[in-house]
Amino acid sequence: MRFAFFFIFIVALIPLSGHTATIRFVAEDLPPYHYLDPTGKPTGALVEVARQLLTQTGLKGNIEIMPMARALHEMRAKDNTLLLSWLKTPERAQHYRFLGVMCHAQAYLIGLKDRTFSLRDLNSARQHRVSTIRGYYSERFLRAAGYSEDHELVLVSHYQTLWHMLFKGRTDLVLTNAQTINKELNALGLPAEQVERKMAVPAFPSELHLATSLDFNQQHADQLMSALASLKDSGKYQQILSRWQLN
Repeated sequence: MRFAFFFIFIVALIPLSGHTATIRFVAEDLPPYHYLDPTGKPTGALVEVARQLLTQTGLKGNIEIMPMARALHEMRAKDNTLLLSWLKTPERAQHYRFLGVMCHAQAYLIGLKDRTFSLRDLNSARQHRVSTIRGYYSERFLRAAGYSEDHELVLVSHYQTLWHMLFKGRTDLVLTNAQTINKELNALGLPAEQVERKMAVPAFPSELHLATSLDFNQQHADQLMSALASLKDSGKYQQILSRWQLN
């Protein structure tokens, strides 16, 4: 009887000692940071970083590429899921965990090359029509800077409408972080070579972090934060970015 009890006790411990939780990194299709290669496998600079984090922490994990709306839903709904890169804003910092900077994305006012603007700062741009997507942080940012739909602020629902309006002259400038411009314009059949960065907007948040919900395992969060810091201190992080020409 004593032997049977001991056997059951040992068997009960086996799954615990051998168990390693699986985490998920999710991200949108955004070359060269994270996207699917021709064979359908995740690749990109930050995909490499994520794989290094798994190696350093010993955690098991998957990397998945999906539309941004679904990626956000997965991160919010499942406590083992992280966004591979998400813009850190003051509001989001109150409701989510940001584990470290994965990359930077400077925001710009974008316009057509054949149009000339005299822009000194964000306030000087208010004499022109400035557009962004309704509901994005960029809308709140512009409103906080004094922009209004009654005057210079033009809001749209989708990026497709945003770029078509710019090319048709229905808006003058677009506020964006410039990461996805070429991809979006190419998808719409619009000439990317006809747009340019008119002015940098340094006050707009530029840090894209590894982010997750408040329900994510604290121990795993600490491991990932430490591993990312170590990756940067060792120089491996910069080596990865350099291979992808992201210096």
